[in-house]
Amino acid sequence: MSRPIVMTDKMKMEALAEFSNTLNNLKMSDGKLNYRQDFCYKDCKATVLLTPEAYRKIVALVTEFSDEVAWHGSVTRSNSLINEFTIEDIFVYPQEVTSGTVTTDQEAYTDWLYGLDDDTFNKVRMQGHSHVNMSVNPSGVDDNHRKQILEQLENDMFYIFMIWNKSLSIHTLIYDMANNVLYEDKDVEVKLLIEEGMDDFLTDAKEKVQKRAAIRKPKKSKKQERLEQIQLQEYFDEFGVYPCSRSNLTDPFFYSEGGIRC
Repeated sequence: MSRPIVMTDKMKMEALAEFSNTLNNLKMSDGKLNYRQDFCYKDCKATVLLTPEAYRKIVALVTEFSDEVAWHGSVTRSNSLINEFTIEDIFVYPQEVTSGTVTTDQEAYTDWLYGLDDDTFNKVRMQGHSHVNMSVNPSGVDDNHRKQILEQLENDMFYIFMIWNKSLSIHTLIYDMANNVLYEDKDVEVKLLIEEGMDDFLTDAKEKVQKRAAIRKPKKSKKQERLEQIQLQEYFDEFGVYPCSRSNLTDPFFYSEGGIRC
């Protein structure tokens, strides 16, 4: 579930009330006090849209590099939906990589960042990297990096983190400071923006591709299952073999060399 990033006054009051109640009813068997309270939002989702150009660049980076590789993305928030973000383009910054790490020279990175035009610089709100052939679960290094970025975000900002691997699995996390929401993984739907002409293609495809209805066998009662077990045993006792199918229970002459003519 999506979660808050900072505690509101209401959350603080609720937490204090619950903690006070916990203290009033507390019995410590070892002289220690452990307290934890989780906060979350129900049915709070976000959508990340990838332009075809951004998607092609990410896939090229993930599939062509045998080591980890990292990138930034220029992102805009939708004018009509506060929880919809569009990654417009991808940029690779100076870095040194191994099979499992990405490191940057701060001076070279700063020079690169300030070399961007103002419009692009102000839209750099996404950091992504590959995990090559490993799972996309964030590592301890990834978690620390996110915390460092979070400390730099102002109250009206947002930032997106993505981890990809060569199977194109994706882990996504969004810090939306403006709305005080942390979206992660299952809270986020990643979609590709449709190119011109693709709508007609998909409409035609959906007309031709029909989902086959599942065939469900009627569920037998315990009494019916027990009766069939008795019939099978009686058939075996009489002929020394089991029938090919339950329908053969009514045909005592349905047998072959091995006992059954199947």
